[in-house]
Amino acid sequence: MSGSVEPPGDPAAVEWDAIVIGAGMGGSTAGFELARLGRRVLFLEKGRFVQRESDTVRGELGDQTENPEERVRRGYWPQPLAGLMGVREAGDAQRRSHPIHAIKGGEVEFFGPLGCGTGGSTILYGATLERFFPSDFEPRANFPEVTDSTLPERWPIGYDELEPYYRRAELIFRVRGTPDPMHPSASEPLPEPAPLNEQDRDVFDLFVRKGFHPYRIHIGCRFVEGCDGCAGRVCLRDCKSDAGRVCVIPAVDEFGARLLTECEVLRLEADRSRVTRVHVRLRGREIALSGRVVIVAAGALMTPVLLLNSRSEHWPDGLANGSGLVGKNLMVHTGDMIAVRSGKGRSGAGFNKSLSINDLYVAGGRKLGNFQSVGVQVDTGSVLAHVQTTLAKGPRWLRRLAHPLLLRVIARIGAWYFRNSVIFGSIVEDLPYLENRVLSDPGSPNGMRFEYRYPAELAERNAVFRRELARVLGRTRVVTLTRPMNLNFGHLCGTARFGDDPASSVLDRNNRAHEVENLYVVDGSFFPSSGGTNPSLTIAANALRVAEAIDAALTRAADSRAPEAS
Repeated sequence: MSGSVEPPGDPAAVEWDAIVIGAGMGGSTAGFELARLGRRVLFLEKGRFVQRESDTVRGELGDQTENPEERVRRGYWPQPLAGLMGVREAGDAQRRSHPIHAIKGGEVEFFGPLGCGTGGSTILYGATLERFFPSDFEPRANFPEVTDSTLPERWPIGYDELEPYYRRAELIFRVRGTPDPMHPSASEPLPEPAPLNEQDRDVFDLFVRKGFHPYRIHIGCRFVEGCDGCAGRVCLRDCKSDAGRVCVIPAVDEFGARLLTECEVLRLEADRSRVTRVHVRLRGREIALSGRVVIVAAGALMTPVLLLNSRSEHWPDGLANGSGLVGKNLMVHTGDMIAVRSGKGRSGAGFNKSLSINDLYVAGGRKLGNFQSVGVQVDTGSVLAHVQTTLAKGPRWLRRLAHPLLLRVIARIGAWYFRNSVIFGSIVEDLPYLENRVLSDPGSPNGMRFEYRYPAELAERNAVFRRELARVLGRTRVVTLTRPMNLNFGHLCGTARFGDDPASSVLDRNNRAHEVENLYVVDGSFFPSSGGTNPSLTIAANALRVAEAIDAALTRAADSRAPEAS
């Protein structure tokens, strides 16, 4: 039985205050806030209402089906990502527009860690919800040695402006944790997290002995009895704070928002200054919807594709693309999976996404990033999932040699070898480059493909991170489990950046398209730099800020029409 809450009658007959395209972190949060403020909100979601569908399945690590319908039931994005991955050599700065065949690398096609359904990728995330540092809002100063990136001097907003929205987002998403001694917000208390298990306590004590400053990771979770965090999987117990659960459901149940699921947005129709229609395919039927404001939140891959596909006589290069930057400056955090050995015989039972440090956010004068436990028990299933994900991004010849039986043997050996380890992930900031981009491609899965060249300076900073970690903890304590192309496709951002100058950005400081007065973008596409930690909380906080600005704009527009109406 479907749990979808659909508008009564004909949704095309209503002029909505706000049409929200995509119910992930940004779209859900902005739609929730606008509905709470009394606006008539319509969510459009490609997937299903996963929190209320009776046949939703909690997928298991290492057992991801390739069947699109089954993937959607598990909350996974149905189609693989297709693109070209290679290495950006030092000195490539002058060849930003060089042809695709010149990239040193090859074509790839793999299933990314992307969600589909109410909550978007938060259906699957580990619910880490950390603030950016104040220095992240002035990114150019962090990388004086990099001269060929498109890093701006600063974001159009600063940390102080976003700080109250960070705090509100932490309340909405039920964030728990302990203060980070390295962060300026350390004095602000959060609710207590679940107790550390024995294995994590051992690693916490190791960090302290070695001079690091560990803290309990900031995570959106209620910690019900038996909770394991559901990292990489849909949560069926109202425990993990995914955006569908904490934003879409109250927006619909309490504040009157409406939701169309299994609804694919085809294109936006616009004149020179406004979006006039949103064309969708709703379970095989094409209809056109209208709203006073259109909020795009389809993710940093699909949002630019939607804008590029919305070409017209007014917008021959794609909607809101006067700068030519829609789809460009794709950023992908890197993330090594690193095993930290704990004491022998320590139990890892219980909740295990527990620890984080920011001692290496800046190290040796270099901007690096965060180090956090990933919340996965070391067992055959988790090791198999890691091996399969690594192979999917590798060369085709290697994938052909990887027999399923051989992979299971490798997974069992790996689970035994790392049985006394806690698995951590690094998050190292990626910088924006014009040639790292998303393109519309009707012949590829999802109608898009990406091109990404791994910068030499990023590889160097990853190496610095690993060296510093091994130097402090000891080389026998840490084992890096990832291959060199260690891109985290769960942290995509940057493909419709905001800024004050229309020539060098797509959106203004309130995330409104510079050239389209009723079009906003609130997913990770708006980032002009990627920061060095999880982007989710920053997306949510900014969506609250933008929703407030949209509400004010709608009020001003109504006030300006009032005399005419009277």
